[in-house]
Amino acid sequence: MKKRVIKDLLYEQLARIGKAVSSPKRLELLNLLAQGEKSVEVLADELSIAINLASAHLKVLKESRLVVARKEGKFIYYRLADPDV
Repeated sequence: MKKRVIKDLLYEQLARIGKAVSSPKRLELLNLLAQGEKSVEVLADELSIAINLASAHLKVLKESRLVVARKEGKFIYYRLADPDV
């Protein structure tokens, strides 16, 4: 039974990652974040998309544990969760 739970968790995480990287914009976000931490506003500007759309994409990446966020004042900064990402 324990083995099944571990498998289920593994496949669930793989599915989340698959969803996260299924978008060209999210792949580009990962590429930009590989260069270093950036604010949502900077990322949106570099992708030429609205801030709310960038935030939605970043939320998916965060839920899949590919990126982490920190808040500084009114700005939110994102970076890769791990250098291996």
